[in-house]
Amino acid sequence: MKENVKSLDFVSTVPSCYGGAVSHKLNKIISRANKKGLEGMISYTISDPYIVKKRNHPDAPIVENKVVDVTVKGEVPKINGWSFIGKLTHDGAGDFVTVLSAPGMKVPTEYRKSTGGCDHCNRARYRKDTFVISKSGKFMEIGRSCLKDFFPTVNIEWIVNYFKYVGDMIDSGEFDDFDSFRGVKVTPTASLDFILMVSNAVIRRDGWMSATAANKIMEKDAEASIIPTSSEISHQLRLLLGFVTPTKYDSIIELTKKDEEIAPKVIDFVRNDMYGDDDYVYNMKNFFSLDEVELRYVPFVASGISAYNRSVEKVIETKAKKAVSNYVGEIGEKITADVEVIGAKYVSSFYGSSLLVRMVDDSGNTFTTFYSGYKFDPEVGDKFTIMGTVKAHKEFKGWKSTMLIRVKVI
Repeated sequence: MKENVKSLDFVSTVPSCYGGAVSHKLNKIISRANKKGLEGMISYTISDPYIVKKRNHPDAPIVENKVVDVTVKGEVPKINGWSFIGKLTHDGAGDFVTVLSAPGMKVPTEYRKSTGGCDHCNRARYRKDTFVISKSGKFMEIGRSCLKDFFPTVNIEWIVNYFKYVGDMIDSGEFDDFDSFRGVKVTPTASLDFILMVSNAVIRRDGWMSATAANKIMEKDAEASIIPTSSEISHQLRLLLGFVTPTKYDSIIELTKKDEEIAPKVIDFVRNDMYGDDDYVYNMKNFFSLDEVELRYVPFVASGISAYNRSVEKVIETKAKKAVSNYVGEIGEKITADVEVIGAKYVSSFYGSSLLVRMVDDSGNTFTTFYSGYKFDPEVGDKFTIMGTVKAHKEFKGWKSTMLIRVKVI
């Protein structure tokens, strides 16, 4: 690098799907620089995509993110021995000063108490912006109109402002709003198995709330804050993959081994055991034939978990229906039973999320219970002995079932 310039050289890592958007914005900046006669002042390169693996906590599954490195380089010229150190913006009331140092420079701390004077012309007037320059260890604060006396051939303020803008643009996640770019297509994607892992984790935590059900609740209660499950899954994916920056209001979902284990089961079911000629099956087959899926198709992919669970439940229910289900115990009686889980579904309502568990014993008698919490999280096919209190006897489509409360595994 030449001795009469101060260099800017930094690397930022962004999701690979935003590589085109980053390039689009940087090209616009370079185009503006060229129009100002600053050819070659700013340049950049974008690496080939590569995979970064990480865990959110020691027991969590590995998350794979496809990213690219954006390397930005630039030059801040030194003219006639003067170096541009930084810019001071004054609030107008004299309460505080905003300090912006040039790339590789540092504005001396005493300028944080600047009143906006100019050491060059010494004219006493209000200035919104002043600038700190240096030569041979001597610092000066000057106004905008005097800046050209020290840097007559280059708009030094413009260069530094854009270097600052480029760094902030990439590091602060400005590319989160991927629908806002004109003339460039940004398509956030995630691996199929990762979408399924996050979907299962969100459903375990929140239950399933369709967009239609959420709208009905909010129509009845204007103050209700209900988010469709598919929207929450999409948001969690963006958080985990680094597409958006978490805020203090975000609670990032924790993935477990159970979420990791269900993904390949759902993929195998949709690819090999889902049949039908309707549009839903046609679309599911297409999405599940891919390794990477666009996030806008999350509602389809997430529905594969329910479809898989229903298929497993149906097999066990068919086996159970060969016997005759009868009511067990009396209302209020505490009973025990050896059971097999034939259904486990999270349901969401205005009051929160609950787990609906359906079980069958060796005689074909069925039991149901609702559970709110995380200590009891069975899967279809699990077998154990339970103790619970009979709450009610109900019949659905000719099938008798005993409803239990305060159920625990013994």
